[in-house]
Amino acid sequence: MTAAHNAESFDHVDLDEVPPAPTRDQAAAARLAWEAAVDQLVQPGLYVLHRQDDRHEVAEVLPLLAQVQEAVTPGSKRAGATGKLGSRPPASLGALELLAEIRHEVRRACVGHRHSYRNPANLLEVVRTWGGHAEDWQHAAADYVLWAADLAAEWVRTARLLLDPVPRYPLRGRACPVCGVATVQVWSDEEMDFVRRPALSIDPEQVEAVCAGCEQRWPLDVWAQLAQTLDEQLHQETT
Repeated sequence: MTAAHNAESFDHVDLDEVPPAPTRDQAAAARLAWEAAVDQLVQPGLYVLHRQDDRHEVAEVLPLLAQVQEAVTPGSKRAGATGKLGSRPPASLGALELLAEIRHEVRRACVGHRHSYRNPANLLEVVRTWGGHAEDWQHAAADYVLWAADLAAEWVRTARLLLDPVPRYPLRGRACPVCGVATVQVWSDEEMDFVRRPALSIDPEQVEAVCAGCEQRWPLDVWAQLAQTLDEQLHQETT
């Protein structure tokens, strides 16, 4: 390849599309955010209990990742509200996906940056090892540090939503226009058994209508128009 061709190729590169390199301050801030997110994932938490006699007790709770790992452990058989034996549902797919993604990304990052990577069974140790490289990578790979900070923060957010999901608002009396399902069986920790719930609900986190039967989603404005159309069709069919 000639030098003239190289120069011609370079002329076609849009330099405006190349993002500027992170500044030292940005890299330092991202490192702190990354380390803070890792601490939330692997360090035990503290919970203050307020007693009726105005006393306060501090209880230690499991690390966030350990709680997610517990969520994927199938429960043993237990008696439900109906008095019959029932098994808890299989492991949460969302929790399994999160744990697999964390292990994969951490391994890829360490190997890609030629840092030592051990593959212990304890995922908390895996993530702790990953976060331990933050200081070195702040100087050697600032772009990655910014990305890792956002990624770790997203893992924290996802883990908290898995453990304490935002409540959804059921849409009773409606069937899904895609799969036709009106109710689904879901596990209830309160009833310790499977119970029937409306298939359609409003997800306030994503601002969408969701079907638990087929996992179809609609933005709320689209759902409002669709629901109105379905109501009109039902009215015509019954008159």
